[in-house]
Amino acid sequence: MKMILQTYSLSRVLQLIPPGTRGKARLARRLLGTAQNTKNVTVTDRFGNTFLVPSLRDPIAFYLVIDGMYEPWTTRFLLQSLKKGQVFVDVGANIGAFAILAAQHVGDAGKVLAIEASAQIWPYLEYNMQINQAKNLQVEHYALLDSDGLTLPFYNAPAEHFGMGSLAPQFNELGQTVTTRCLDNVLESVHINRVDVLKVDVEGFEMLVFRGGEKLLTSQASPLIIFEFCDWAEERSSVASVGDAQRLLYSWGYQIWRLQDFICERSPLSTILTTGSEMLVARKMYS
Repeated sequence: MKMILQTYSLSRVLQLIPPGTRGKARLARRLLGTAQNTKNVTVTDRFGNTFLVPSLRDPIAFYLVIDGMYEPWTTRFLLQSLKKGQVFVDVGANIGAFAILAAQHVGDAGKVLAIEASAQIWPYLEYNMQINQAKNLQVEHYALLDSDGLTLPFYNAPAEHFGMGSLAPQFNELGQTVTTRCLDNVLESVHINRVDVLKVDVEGFEMLVFRGGEKLLTSQASPLIIFEFCDWAEERSSVASVGDAQRLLYSWGYQIWRLQDFICERSPLSTILTTGSEMLVARKMYS
């Protein structure tokens, strides 16, 4: 208990330092010391939401402690893009850091659907929904691809890389079975007929998620999309060529921005990214 209280006090101090400050993460790791080895810790973000996390060595947990948020630019995007009463779908929701914040932000008239494939992470997501009393948040345990009813192995990641679970073999894991669904069918089954913002972060399988949501993504009421591009993850997935998720969205009439460029109202990409790692934003050209 003493260590948890000390970590809480340190967290409050660290959150006074702006996210991204040079040397902050390195200093925080030194100050946290052995507290990072503590398992199943409860942390609080700067918006008052509480999360049970598997380990403070996991990046999501670590940045919730030191910054009070995970991925500040993504957080800013969600808070700017989502309005009261709107609908947010989070594919690859992990412990719920974004889904629970979004549920708080859209209010009782809004709705959030959080989907997580990992059987290891799923209990944390479900528990965090409950402790935050997020009644407008629905959580589902599937791997979203472009077809329903397949059973595939899902390969978990160690606690210090909790968000890196994947359908691609890794970390010498044997894999745990997960059922596949496609986005369009999931939305129909949970009676969601409109999505305002869609987030997809599935370790290189983004294109298959998009293909399984073709009805939604090609409709006149297509959502604003934020998704991860990572060259090595897409290459490892072996389901397509690197950049094919972007190519598919372009073929459906979307423009694509780097996340910071979109927020700062700069120009969209003029070519498909095939190297590096970026959070990207896609919006239909007529939207």
